[in-house]
Amino acid sequence: MSEKRDHTQADPEAILQQAFALVDAGRHEEAIAHYNRVISLVPGAAAPYVCRGDAQQDLRQFEAAVESYDRAIALEPGVPEIYTNRGVALQRLEKFEAAIASYDSATALNAGFAQAWSNRGNALRSLARHDEALASYDRALAAEPDYAEAHANRAGALEELGRRDEAVASYERAVALAPGLLSTKQRLLAHTMQDAGKAARIEQLAAEVAQAEALISAADLRRQKSISDFRVQHDLEQVDYLERAGHSFPEAHAKLSEIHARQKGARIPLNDADIETLARFREQVFRYPAQALSGPCLNPANDWAAIEDRYVKSNPELVVIDNLLSADALTELRKFCLLSTIWRQEYINQYLGAFSEGGFVSPLHLQIASELQRTMPRIFGGQRLEQLWGFKYTSRMGRGINVHADFAKVNLNFWITPDEANLDANSGGMIVYDVPAPASWTYAEYNNTSSDGIMKFLKDNKAGSQTVPYRCNRAVLFNSNLFHETDAIRFKDGYENRRINVTYLFGKRFRD
Repeated sequence: MSEKRDHTQADPEAILQQAFALVDAGRHEEAIAHYNRVISLVPGAAAPYVCRGDAQQDLRQFEAAVESYDRAIALEPGVPEIYTNRGVALQRLEKFEAAIASYDSATALNAGFAQAWSNRGNALRSLARHDEALASYDRALAAEPDYAEAHANRAGALEELGRRDEAVASYERAVALAPGLLSTKQRLLAHTMQDAGKAARIEQLAAEVAQAEALISAADLRRQKSISDFRVQHDLEQVDYLERAGHSFPEAHAKLSEIHARQKGARIPLNDADIETLARFREQVFRYPAQALSGPCLNPANDWAAIEDRYVKSNPELVVIDNLLSADALTELRKFCLLSTIWRQEYINQYLGAFSEGGFVSPLHLQIASELQRTMPRIFGGQRLEQLWGFKYTSRMGRGINVHADFAKVNLNFWITPDEANLDANSGGMIVYDVPAPASWTYAEYNNTSSDGIMKFLKDNKAGSQTVPYRCNRAVLFNSNLFHETDAIRFKDGYENRRINVTYLFGKRFRD
């Protein structure tokens, strides 16, 4: 009996279709093997080289991708899309001048190729050639006026050029064209929250980005198929608290209780029923509506002129402010932090983070920022609110954020958990060092370098430090360039006893 032959083994088109299916399944290495078979069968065809280059980019094999595109161009030099793909690979290799040349080749072949113009603008921005980048984005939009990504990229160039109002208009246009552009919506929120007169728009954007982040969190859970034990503990406690406040999540409460009862390690494996129940809970975002107050947010009993004077005269720039907020502001901010289900970011030291770009912002938050700028103009005047976040801790690890510096000019860090939750009145706050991060250090060096590396730098430079013990409604206002870390933490168990700190960053690092 003769064997049945599989004709797809020598059919280039059939092999290509198999490769496309492998790419769709995320099996890029196998797809590349299929493209190589097509190349061996049809060595004069450009298409399989292009497809191989695209798969290599997905695997972050950028040098190999450039070689594949070069082979394709040698076979078929008149296709602008190949030059554009090649430019993307070169950009990822940080070969920006070469990328620009590749995009120039694409636009020479097709002057109306909007993607090539937009990508060219991105490469120019990487070289800080923002005026030229803006011109490239304008060419992209002249060719394709409704190209959302080009509007978003154009907004970034305008932002770098200090043309904030035009940047906001471009971000708004991008979001109108493509509401799913999360990073663009986050940048728009960052700019819009500078304008106290846009409370409704800020709330809308905050709700939208919080919902988008929630969907990402649910997708992460489905992919990981496990959850950290401290996350389960937090979410169960928060659901209990929400239910006492009149917000019911019975399905999530039952499931979290079940998972909590069976936990045996730092990561808890989840079955399909666990995953779907918890994913649905994560997708249900609740944000407490913290509105602006009719009265002041900053405590009117404080002598703000004297506080400002102490800060300006201090060396290094650091001042401790007790009773920062008015009673009403502290109460409302605490409700926002305890009730809102926007705590997405998990950290190894068992604390959770929520950021303005994920919905940690409200008219109340922005009223605090506006009053700071108005009350202490020598510190905050002319400084934009660049970032805003909160951290919520478990006390089990006994420590919080490692030593680091931040990417701003002025840092305001304050605590909002009642003092009776703190088991050690001499700790639980912050340690600030008196030696700043060098101007030559990159963000990764002063924010992500290992604690050992930074501590060695501080020791080598004979740094001193100031330890600020924890007090509810106490703020530490300091030059953001100073290294700092969380002091040892010993707080009572229980949701309302979790240590919560809020941080405002104003201005750009090292800007005069």
